[in-house]
Amino acid sequence: MIKIKKLSYVITALLACVAVFLSILSVMQHPLIGDDRHFIWDLSEHGSMIAFIIDYYNTWGGNIFHTMIWAYFSSSSINLLLYKALLVPIFVLMAVLAYYLSTNRFPSLARQSYQDFIVYASILWLAIPEIGQTIAWATGSVYLCMTFCSLIFLSLINHGRQKILLGIKLNYGLISRIFILVFAFLIGTSSVQMFSSLMFVILYWLWDLKKEELLREIPAVFYLSLLCLLLGFLVLVIAPGNYERLATYEDQALTSIFLKYFMYLAGAYFSGGSGNLGSSLILGSVVIMLSGSIKKIKDIKRESLVWFGASLISLAPMILAVNFTSPRTTFMAAIFFLIGIKSMSQSHNEFGGSAFTANSIPILCCLLVIVDSFVGWSSNLSLTKEVENRMSIIETSIQENKKDIIVPYFATIPSRQTYMMKPNHDQEYLDIMAKHFEVNSIKQDSSMSAPKPNTLNSLKALREVL
Repeated sequence: MIKIKKLSYVITALLACVAVFLSILSVMQHPLIGDDRHFIWDLSEHGSMIAFIIDYYNTWGGNIFHTMIWAYFSSSSINLLLYKALLVPIFVLMAVLAYYLSTNRFPSLARQSYQDFIVYASILWLAIPEIGQTIAWATGSVYLCMTFCSLIFLSLINHGRQKILLGIKLNYGLISRIFILVFAFLIGTSSVQMFSSLMFVILYWLWDLKKEELLREIPAVFYLSLLCLLLGFLVLVIAPGNYERLATYEDQALTSIFLKYFMYLAGAYFSGGSGNLGSSLILGSVVIMLSGSIKKIKDIKRESLVWFGASLISLAPMILAVNFTSPRTTFMAAIFFLIGIKSMSQSHNEFGGSAFTANSIPILCCLLVIVDSFVGWSSNLSLTKEVENRMSIIETSIQENKKDIIVPYFATIPSRQTYMMKPNHDQEYLDIMAKHFEVNSIKQDSSMSAPKPNTLNSLKALREVL
């Protein structure tokens, strides 16, 4: 039995490494698409990151945190490569923080703790809505970065909270205080959704400490960090760009707004009512709950309900921008929801005590991530070839002084880790490219013999090559 447990531990570790490697490969293979090229061109035209950030603040939106990331990876091919290579490691670190916030302990290399974390991280990866848009796509990966930084902030506060509850006096140096304050301000500029959730969690923790009569033990830097968070949020909401974007939409009847928002809210945990209907999130939650005994009701009330509240609160602000709702805006809701689910269970109990189950569940979870990432890599490789072919056609046509250019549709069937625009959205970016290259038009090839959208199965194509 001991040998089987050791073997399962080794196999799980090896498969986890393969899963991480393939995930990195898939993300690295994702081509520049949509806003990616747009940002690179815009940054070049503005001449500096500061000018780029100011212009987007005035014309696009107040998400300074996001714009800083876009400016960074758009500044050079090396920065873009490094940024994409770090996205999966950032996800792993985000999973570590989510695990800590769920259990008040970090995963260790001890067999049970390690395998418990592997299961949890795998479920997070598989349950993330629109992973192609929120992690694999460079522009959309701000959702990952924003959530990761927010969990760092919450972890710092929770660490201090736990010390206060244990009667340990907190003491922070000057550098630590400055870091916390600047960090809080930047997070405040990231998203109205994230700001709402953070404030909800932090205020709940303050209320909990108040019940224990421990408010006076909280250092001033934490109160100041809340002020910096609020200042960042104010900078976010007063941005002129917010109102320029909203002005592009016609005023709608109140009934229409509430109906659209109700549809969004009802489908938030079910992939918007499309695709896999949120099966990974729901089934993953079941696996997490079966991994250990459920806590007592009083403990759930104190430690878990706050995360479910934060999940719902993250969806609330979207009623103000109902025309911008999409499954990717449920990213934070899914993360907080799974933190809540994990926090409901006691220390894992080897999945009901069955040795076979305890050893096989982590392995199966790793295999799911491996298959998911391999399919993602295959699809992204196919799409990259199509993007390169398009750019070659455009460059050749420009050299031949053609003013009306025809390019093929993207034929690849996207995977879960592929962001691909719909044909009409794709055409909008082709129009932007036409202006950039100073030609009359760049149109999709709609002839009978041309490839049609989403008709190329990348795995079949890969099989033919082999």
